[in-house]
Amino acid sequence: MRYSTLLVIGVSGVALLAGCEAPDQPLAPTVARVQVDTPEAYEQLWLAAGNTLRSNYFRLDRQDRQSGVLTTFPETTAAGFEIWRPQPEPAYYWAEANMGTIQRRVTVEIDPAPDEAGFYEVTVQVERLRYGLEERQIDNAAAALRLFSSAAPTTSGKMERPSETAQLIPLGRDEHMENRLLNQILTNYGGAVVTTTQPAEFGVQ
Repeated sequence: MRYSTLLVIGVSGVALLAGCEAPDQPLAPTVARVQVDTPEAYEQLWLAAGNTLRSNYFRLDRQDRQSGVLTTFPETTAAGFEIWRPQPEPAYYWAEANMGTIQRRVTVEIDPAPDEAGFYEVTVQVERLRYGLEERQIDNAAAALRLFSSAAPTTSGKMERPSETAQLIPLGRDEHMENRLLNQILTNYGGAVVTTTQPAEFGVQ
C-alpha cells in the first residue's frame, strides 16, 4: 500500500507538471509604498520584514539595517507532504518542487521614496533556484553505493565531495510568493499603504 501511494503521487505529479505551463515572468518589481514618518515606524517596518521571512521558514543572511536590505539563505521549497510549511503556487511550481530540489532565496529592500518625504518603498524579490550536482561515474552495482560520496569520480574525473560540485541554477522569479510575502509584511507592519504595484486580489489596496 505504501509503494502504491508513492506511485500514485509520483504519476500525479508528472501529469500535473505536464498539463500546466510555467507562469510568465514578471516585468515589474513587486513593490508597495508605505508611510514611515518616524524612526519608530521604520523599526516596526524592519521587524515586520524580518519576522515575515522567519515565519515562512527562511533563514536570514544579510541584515543591513542602514541600507534597508534583508536577504535569506537559499531554502528548499516545501514538498507536498510538508503540510506545515507554505506550499508553492501555482500548480506548476508545486509540481516542480515535488519533482526535484528547488530552492528559493528572498531579498527585501526598504528604501526611502525618491519623490516624497516620510514614505518608503518595500520591494520583495524571490529567486527560484534548482539545486544541481555533477553526475558521477557509475559502472557497476557496487559503485552505485558511492553515488553521493567523494569515492565516486565525477563525469569530469574529479574526486570531490558533492558539496564541492553543487550549483544553484537560476530559474527566474516567483511573483506569487513575492506577493504573498509583501502582503504579510504590510499586514505585520500595520501602517498606511499608499500605493502598490499589486492588484487588490492579493489583499493590498
